[in-house]
Amino acid sequence: MAEALGAALAEAGWPVVSGLAEGIDAAVHRGCLERGGRPIGVLGTPLDRVYPRHHHDLQEAVARHGLLVSEHPRGTPVRRGHFAARNRLQVALAQAVVVVECPESSGALHSAALAWEQGLPLWVVPADAGKRSALGSNRLLAQGASPLLAASDLIAQLGAGPLGRPEASNTLAGTTSLTSPPCALDQALLAALGQGASLEQLALALDRSAAELATQLLHLELTGHVRAEAGLRWRPASGALA
Repeated sequence: MAEALGAALAEAGWPVVSGLAEGIDAAVHRGCLERGGRPIGVLGTPLDRVYPRHHHDLQEAVARHGLLVSEHPRGTPVRRGHFAARNRLQVALAQAVVVVECPESSGALHSAALAWEQGLPLWVVPADAGKRSALGSNRLLAQGASPLLAASDLIAQLGAGPLGRPEASNTLAGTTSLTSPPCALDQALLAALGQGASLEQLALALDRSAAELATQLLHLELTGHVRAEAGLRWRPASGALA
């Protein structure tokens, strides 16, 4: 199922985000790569480390065809807490979160909780109720997550992705300077930024989802109206409110 999801998302023009962990993460990225997609691996290690070690070829392929993301500098030792901390980055990059299968103690449950907090769609693949490896994911279904029976159901909700729509790139290319003034919605966001604010602060101030704001902030960053800072913070670029 994970491989099918990776393949379907790639064909629909969506990048596929995972942690490059053993099992499901690896499977979804292999499915994505097989269909010429763009995988995004959020690492719990520095970029120069491979974990697990036998993922060397897979991590190299993700780096070559997609993107590797890490907040750890070179030389940082592998620590268990780093793999849990990366969940927030994976969710922050996502338009929807899918849990294929996980036990009750899985870090995927942390990602699911973050998805709910941020108002993201949460899908879960139903599994045999007797499987210990699926106790955590099945419980998410009982708590209100949407059951995912086929990869096509996810694609039907997401629609065509940005990598499958050349016209979207052309539109963006035509708006990469400050010559076009921000719209009213962007002006409200720029005003809420003040001298700088985090994604969480903006979501509270504007009563909007973090996922929606992240997309808008990326557009404003690409058009030169805001600058990104460490810690998921942004501030207006010089002259952005003029």
